[in-house]
Amino acid sequence: MLNVKGAIMGRLNDIIGEYAEKNPVRFHMPGHKGKSTGSLDYSIDVTELFFTDNLYNPSTESNLICGLEDRISRCFFKNNSISSLISCSGATLCVQTSVLALKRLKQERNESKDLYIICDKTSHISFKDAIALLNITPLWVEPDENFTEKIDYFIQNQKTNENNIIGVFVTSPDYFGNMKDIEQISKECKKYSLNLAVDNSHGSHLAFYKNGSLHPINLGADISIDSIHKTLPVLTGAALLHSADNFCDKNILRNSMKMFASTSPSYIILQSIEKMVDLLETCGFEEHEILINDINLFRQKAENLGFIFDINGFYDPYRLVLNCENSGEKLYYFLAAQNIVCEFFTQDSVIIIPSILNCSGDFDKLADALKDFAEINKIIPVKTIKSNRDNFYPSGFQS
Repeated sequence: MLNVKGAIMGRLNDIIGEYAEKNPVRFHMPGHKGKSTGSLDYSIDVTELFFTDNLYNPSTESNLICGLEDRISRCFFKNNSISSLISCSGATLCVQTSVLALKRLKQERNESKDLYIICDKTSHISFKDAIALLNITPLWVEPDENFTEKIDYFIQNQKTNENNIIGVFVTSPDYFGNMKDIEQISKECKKYSLNLAVDNSHGSHLAFYKNGSLHPINLGADISIDSIHKTLPVLTGAALLHSADNFCDKNILRNSMKMFASTSPSYIILQSIEKMVDLLETCGFEEHEILINDINLFRQKAENLGFIFDINGFYDPYRLVLNCENSGEKLYYFLAAQNIVCEFFTQDSVIIIPSILNCSGDFDKLADALKDFAEINKIIPVKTIKSNRDNFYPSGFQS
C-alpha cells in the first residue's frame, strides 16, 4: 500500500495502480501527467521487424524513423537545417552521445592524447560518468563563477588551449529552473571555435515559448539535449538530441549513440513520441501559451497568500519553485494528502513541474490547497514580492 509519507510495501503494479486510481493532480514528471493522448497496450509492444524500421540503422526507403525525426526538427524549430535524433534511453544516452561526438570531432583534427572539456560543476551524473569512461578531463566552472570569463581563463591557461579542449558543456535550465545566458556563452565559444553542448533536459518545452527564443539551439548552441518526457506529453525515457546546421554529419551522432544505446529500443516510447508530435504540430504554441497564462495566474494567487517563488537571474518561465522557509517537507506532504503530488521538496521549497496536460482546474486545486495551508500555518502575505516572467530576457532575446 502507498502511505502519504512514502512508506511503500507490496508489488510495483499494485502501488502504481492504486496511485493512478486516485486520479491525483500531478505536478511531477513525466509531462503526460497520466493522461493518454492515444490508446497504448501490450499488443503494440514490438521490436525491429521488417515493417517497423530500426532506430539506430533507419531505412531511407520506409522513412519511418527518418521521417519522424524530420517532423520533430520542423515541429521544434521550423527549420530543415536542424537535425534531431530520437533516444528511447532518456537524456543520459543523449549526454553520452554528445560527449563522444565532441571527442571524435576533436580527434579528427588533433592527435593530442590529453583532452579536456569546459563544463558545469553541477552537471548531471550521466555527464560525469561519460567523461570518466571516455578519459576526458573536466575543466570545472563553479556555480558562482562567470562562465564566459572561465572559458577565457581555460583557453589562456598554459596546460590547455582550444586545440585540446573538445568543447563546452553547460546545463540550462537546471532542476530549479535557473538558466544561463546561452547566447553570450555561445558567442564566447565561437570566438575560440569551440562547440557548445547544452543539457536542456528540463527545458524541452522552451521550443514552444515565444517563437522558441529561449531554446538553446536558437541561442547558438551546437547541440541540445532535450529530455522531452520531463515536460512534454510523452512516455518516460523519451529524449531528443538536436544539432545545429553545420555542426557535424548526422551519421557521426547516430554512430556515437549506438555505442551506448540498448539494441532493443522501446517501440511504445517511439509511438508515444509520434503522438506527441501529432499534438505539438497542431497546437504546441497555443497550448503552451494557455499554460503560461495559467502559471502566471496561479503565481499571483500564491503570492497574494504570502508565498514566494525562488528566482535567481534568468529562469525558466514554466518552472515553479515555491519557497516556504523550513516547511518544504511539511507543505509537500500536506499537498499530497490533498491528492496533489508535486515533483520534489527541499528544506525550504517545493518544486512544481507543470505541462500542457495540466488544466486550469489543476492550478485552482493547488491554489485552494495553498490557501488552506496558509490559514493553518498563519502565513502572512508579503506585499513587496513582485515577479513578471516576461521581463527577464537577456539582451538580444526576441519575443
